[in-house]
Amino acid sequence: MPPTLRQHINSLLTSMVRWFCIGRRTSVAMDSSGSIALTLFIAAVSGGLASTLIEQFIIAPIRAHWKQRKAAKDIVDAHLDPLLKAADAIVGKTISLAERDFIPLTGHKGQGPDTNLIGLTYLYASFWGRVEILRAESLGVSISGDPRGKKLSKFITCFESQRIRLVNRTHQKAIGEIATDLRADGALRTIGVVEFGEKLSASSIAEGWCKPLTDLLQGTGEKSIRQKLLMYGIVLHSLVDTLDPDHHSTHERSSYPNKLSKESKRRIEHLVFREYLQGTGATNRYAKPE
Repeated sequence: MPPTLRQHINSLLTSMVRWFCIGRRTSVAMDSSGSIALTLFIAAVSGGLASTLIEQFIIAPIRAHWKQRKAAKDIVDAHLDPLLKAADAIVGKTISLAERDFIPLTGHKGQGPDTNLIGLTYLYASFWGRVEILRAESLGVSISGDPRGKKLSKFITCFESQRIRLVNRTHQKAIGEIATDLRADGALRTIGVVEFGEKLSASSIAEGWCKPLTDLLQGTGEKSIRQKLLMYGIVLHSLVDTLDPDHHSTHERSSYPNKLSKESKRRIEHLVFREYLQGTGATNRYAKPE
């Protein structure tokens, strides 16, 4: 603590003690024992007690708070951009599929691997992998200490919620882990689409974990599944637009309101934007309810 600040604090505490003992308007002579006690107290204060208390109860908590905020900022700086790019890739693909009524996914009849299906599965796996990397590397740090991290946390809560998510959270985590690997330096990375496809082909366990997602994507002939994918795409579209409003790392895209049912539009407005994303600054410009 700077000497000048310590002197001001000691002087203030000394004055307070004297005022308490003497009184504001009366002048009472203190007996010898009282004088000694007061002298000892003032000496203790002047000797560093005040500095210790202020360091422990004021400065240390402030220092810890700012340390947490810096740690949160560093985490968000490192992981937000790749996460938004992965989300943007899903948004772009969802828009493309919506414009073609999901025909590329419902029309496969070949005997070989369905590369369209593997490619789309990979987009979701890569995005969920980015979420898992963020979680793994932010242990002990609350990303809500950063304003962007606070918004991101709300978006994660939204797209992992029971009424929005595509698969349960255990399968989402497992699929995300399948799409990640350790780099030579020990850090986590997301793998490429070819490597992801090879993992599914070589491991029945990996294929089993991905089955709930691949089954969902293969079922786009059903309207309810198409609406589920479209709603999920809206959440990620809003994530991209809210956290990268100038689109430095992502693309500015139009939405697909004419592909959404009345019920989907209602849920997007009331469940997504008025409930889960409240306070993030996200606005529904994608699907106004009719």
